Amino acid sequence: MDKLIPICILVVIIIIGFISKMVDLSTIVKRIEFTSNYREKFVKFINKIVSENTFDQGLYNELTSDVKAMQYELGEDGVFAYMKDQLKGVAGRNYQLLINFLPETREMVNINNSILAQRYNKSIHDCDDMFIRHLGTLESQRNNIRKGLFNPFSSFAEGTKTIILMPIILLSWFGFISNEKTDQAKENAIVKLLNVFVSILGFAATIITIVVGWNDFWDIVFKFFK
Repeated sequence: MDKLIPICILVVIIIIGFISKMVDLSTIVKRIEFTSNYREKFVKFINKIVSENTFDQGLYNELTSDVKAMQYELGEDGVFAYMKDQLKGVAGRNYQLLINFLPETREMVNINNSILAQRYNKSIHDCDDMFIRHLGTLESQRNNIRKGLFNPFSSFAEGTKTIILMPIILLSWFGFISNEKTDQAKENAIVKLLNVFVSILGFAATIITIVVGWNDFWDIVFKFFK
């Protein structure tokens, strides 16, 4: 009975970790679909401007309504650390490319200035590269989760992290903190370090309890040092 309890705890934590991975996998799939669909609309919208000199107001409204969500989704993939616009004479850091470029597309119809045309063309390629880069990031995350999906050690670590973050997750579910703050907490270096420490300590303690028991373990330790 003494060994059954830690085994049950170990199994429960592994199951929690597996479920957490499945939720993360489902979330990443939805993020890939959202990014792909947005990119398709963006490319279609830009092609109409470039090829037909037509500004599709309907597509523009759809892109604009989701632009903040898309910019947040892109994260670092959609931000220039430093950007300088020679034509406008402005410069800034952490420049959000998509959310700043989209309103400028109104000026692209029937443009005759070659310098501006070159500038817009570069921004178009930068935006498309940004989407492709982010889709690659998401695909990498999805593949990593799939590789470790049935790894019990990885699931134990993920389950431990979920338990550590449970107060924050619950606050997010009830709307007390934003999803952005929750994501930041998950990526926090201190939280990651704590998760590694607790996972290793907890796993080792569980194995010791199951294999020899704590009393026998300390007897072995004392005999070793004697």
